[in-house]
Parts: sequence; C-alpha cells; structure tokens
Amino acid sequence: MNYYPAADGWSKMWTDWNPAVLKKDFALIRSLGANTVRITVFPYTFGWPDISARMAARFAETLKLAASAGLGVQLTLFDWWDAFHHLGQSQAWMKTLLRPYASDPEIQLVEIKNEVTPSDPDEVAWLRAVLPTLRAVLPRTPTTVSVSSSEGPRGFVQLRQELAGAPIDVADIHFYGGAGAAYSWMLAAKRAAGSLPLFVGEIGFPVSNGSNASGGGSNASGESPEAADLAQAHWFSVVFAAARAAGVATPAPWTLYDFQPGSLPQRAQSHNASDFGLYSATGQALPSAWIVRQAFGGGNNILNLSLSLGGRNDMLAWTPYLPTQGTLAYDPDVGYPRAGSVRLSGTRLTRAGAPSFYQVPADPAIPGQLWNVSVWAKGIKVNGTAQAALSWFDSTGSYIGGTSSKALPHGNPQWTQLALQTRVPPNATSVLVSLASIGVAGTVWFADVHIEVTP
Repeated sequence: MNYYPAADGWSKMWTDWNPAVLKKDFALIRSLGANTVRITVFPYTFGWPDISARMAARFAETLKLAASAGLGVQLTLFDWWDAFHHLGQSQAWMKTLLRPYASDPEIQLVEIKNEVTPSDPDEVAWLRAVLPTLRAVLPRTPTTVSVSSSEGPRGFVQLRQELAGAPIDVADIHFYGGAGAAYSWMLAAKRAAGSLPLFVGEIGFPVSNGSNASGGGSNASGESPEAADLAQAHWFSVVFAAARAAGVATPAPWTLYDFQPGSLPQRAQSHNASDFGLYSATGQALPSAWIVRQAFGGGNNILNLSLSLGGRNDMLAWTPYLPTQGTLAYDPDVGYPRAGSVRLSGTRLTRAGAPSFYQVPADPAIPGQLWNVSVWAKGIKVNGTAQAALSWFDSTGSYIGGTSSKALPHGNPQWTQLALQTRVPPNATSVLVSLASIGVAGTVWFADVHIEVTP
C-alpha cells in the first residue's frame, strides 16, 4: 500500500513526524489485508550528504512500527533528488542509511528511485553505478527501479536495455490509465517484464476525476460526490480484475488517504494528488476501500457495488456519451427493482453517433468467452430505438465490432428486460457496454444491468 499521513504528505511525513499517527495508519493498512507499506525517503530531508541522527532514528522507529503492525516495507530511496553527478556521495549516503538493516527482513523490497526517465543518460549512468552498491549493502533484499504510467511497458523495456547486467530483481511499472485499457496494459506489462516478476507498484484514480473512469465524459450525476466515489471504486474493480485475468499480482493502490488542506509541501502541490485516497482526509472509508480489501483478500466477487456498499446504486457510475444530443441524467426516483436508473430524453442521432450511457465492465474481454448481458428498460413516447449493446476494441483501442439487444417496444412500454448473448471476438482486449437511445422523442429509463461471463 502506498502511504503518507493525511496531514503530512511526502517529505512532511518526516519533518512533522508523528509516530502515533503512523501506528494507527499502519494498523488500518493491515486491516485492509495489505502485507506491505511503501515508505519513501528524501535525501535533502534526511540530510545530504550526511544523514542526521534525528532522521536516522525516525526511520528506524518507522520500520519498527510497520513490523509491529504485521507489515513489511517497500523502501523507496532518492525521491526528489537528481544530483546524479554526486555518485560517490550518493553511494556513501545509501550505505549509511541501510547498513544497520543488512540482515533485517523488515525491508522486503528496495526501489532505488521512483519513476525514472529511461532516456536520461545521466540518470541511467547513475543507476548503473549505484545498483551494485545497493546489492552489496542489502545482498538478500530484492531491488527495483520503477517507471511511470506515461513511460509504461515500453519505457520499462528501454530501461532494462539501458541497465543490462545491473542487478534488478523486480519489474515495477505504474498504471493510472483508463479502465478500458487495463487488461491490454497488464498483458503488455507482463511482456515487458520478461523473466522478472511484475509488480504494479502504483495504481490510482482521483475522486475528482470520477467523470473519466472509463476514459471520457462526465458521470451520470455530474459532480455528485457519491457518483465520483463509485466511479473510483469501479475503476479499481476493473483494474484488479484485469490484473487477475492477466496473471499479475495484486497492484498497490495509490494511496491510503486523501490529503488535508495544507498537508503537502510546495513541490508536491503540483502533483494534483490530493484526492486519490481510499479514505477521505478525515478518515471516512470510501467505496474503494471495500474493493481494495476484497482484492487483497483474493476475492473474485468484488463487482456488485450496489449490493455490497450499503445499497448505493451503481447506475451512478455510468458515463454519458454525446450528452448534448439529448437530456441525459441519473434518476434517483425511478428504477427496477429498486429506485435508481439512468434516463435519456429527446435524443438525436447525428454523424457523431447516438447518445448513451456506457461503462467498462469489470470482467476483461478474453476471446472466446460467452457474454450474456441483460438490462431492464421502460419508456414514454418511445418512437426510436432504445437498446443495450456491447462494443469490442483491440489492444490499440480500435473498434472491431459490436452486438446489440432487441429494441424496447415503441409507445409507453413498462419495465421490459432487454438481453443479448455473444462471444468475444478474436483480437478483442476491451469492451464497453452501452445503454443507447437513438432518435427517441420521449424518455427511456435503464436499470439493473447484469453481465454474466463464461469461458
């Protein structure tokens, strides 16, 4: 689990060090089912080139607190530091920090630097020089170097080529992409890792970006906090399911908490990372916390948000497409079999397409699978086509085909089940399920979507 205290992000975790908060938060992380917490060290905060005794003591106590909570530590070194020409000093600094823990099983993975730039020759040369030093200091501890989500699998392939022969034990690639790309990304990351075990060391989706969980548009209720919370939870559901289907170990969420106002150092404020948490800045569990707990526990049935999260209606998390070609909204009062649906009124078909609500299903698209989709719909003054549909895409994001249900009858139909059955086509790696209204002057409601997938 990636971690900083809610009130003290990044380097402030050390300058405003509060062991009571760490103890409480480590217990919370363990209660989610996590077995490791990521601890990040900043050379200029700890003392450069000489580590201060105060910071060394705080570091030692933090490791003890993690151990007491039943957590191992993933240690990230040299954050917010790029003095790559100071090779001898950086090697000496690392030796001073880590030598006391040469036989300590508490540090389970060392990331020598977070999100490196594989195309930076100075950074790569520094890595080639310090990785052997790290291996000498902690000979029994696995080491890694991470690349960012923007660098992705291709960036890690380049990094491995640049560091050929250097001691790296784990491939660490971060992912913050759209849910629809998650499964194909996991497959690409596995290929990039090659013979190394793959660890997706950061995944995350901000609540403020709930409008883009599927890759674009605003969510069903606009800026509704509940809708944004559910969009984040659904994103985690999709990404965890993609990792599981691809045979990738459970990724590490970024991050435990949203950050409180004033909790970030100036440098971190540009990261726009204040609302990625599984818990609010005041400690309230968000829906994503339940999803993460299930994922850490190895659960497969983590996807029914409406039933598992206190009756919340997961129709809130659907995303409108072409909302200016009609009136699209979440309807909290109308639904089947309980209140809560998406509503489309006065829809128009244009060259851009037809209005709809869509979502990336949590189940990844694997060629040959049999998909059964059902949804309940009703309408008033239905004079066009209202139906459910599946759209298939390949690893490049290109559309390769689709299947639609029968249309809702014209007139004023009461709740009617619309269903479709189809097999995933060859080369498909992602899918969208859509609830479309095409040229309907009246109003259509959709609710209670179910997807059943069999091999």
